[in-house]
Amino acid sequence: MSRERKLLLAAIVLSGAGYLLVMAEGNTMMRWILKPGTILLIIGLVATMRDVAKTYRNLVIAGLLLSAIGDCFLLLAGDKWFVLGLSSFLFAHVVYFAAFVTRWQGLSFYRLIALIPISVYSVWLLSGLHKGIYNGGDTGLWLPVLVYVIVISSMIWSAVISGSRIAVAGAIVFFVSDSLLAWNMFVSPIAGAGYGVMITYYAAQFMIAKSIESR
Repeated sequence: MSRERKLLLAAIVLSGAGYLLVMAEGNTMMRWILKPGTILLIIGLVATMRDVAKTYRNLVIAGLLLSAIGDCFLLLAGDKWFVLGLSSFLFAHVVYFAAFVTRWQGLSFYRLIALIPISVYSVWLLSGLHKGIYNGGDTGLWLPVLVYVIVISSMIWSAVISGSRIAVAGAIVFFVSDSLLAWNMFVSPIAGAGYGVMITYYAAQFMIAKSIESR
């Protein structure tokens, strides 16, 4: 591994860990720097990857950029900003879906069976979120949340058919991150949810970025 990549990896870890620290301190300026900044550093790491499929790499970069934009929206308070953040991540998942499809490995029994746990979990999650959203009176958020869960579920399956284990792991961990965020926001508070969301989120984005180099 080159020195440049080692430095970028160290910077990603330090930036992500730094964001976890400033979450506790409530330092607004540093949150604006470190939250999207960590994703931009991952993009920097992707830029160092050579001899890889350019279409796949460019789509992943686009997904990371959309995620960084979503991070900025979610730093703002209010339903309007939440929906804009949700929309940014929704488009990021659509782009990741497109990236994974470029590595289509064909259908198999395993890949078809993978639809079952993805669907069961998604239905269970949506059931809880529907109840929480309607009980909380934020009924206008139900449709965006429904579409979002459908899209991220499809993204996970597209990772499965890509044949990349690290892409599958990244997609699943991303869903875990979003599930924690949504459940904590709409259903019931979860202790330490903010930290769990960010740790899984950064891990997911890093794994999806690393999938560029997987064969």
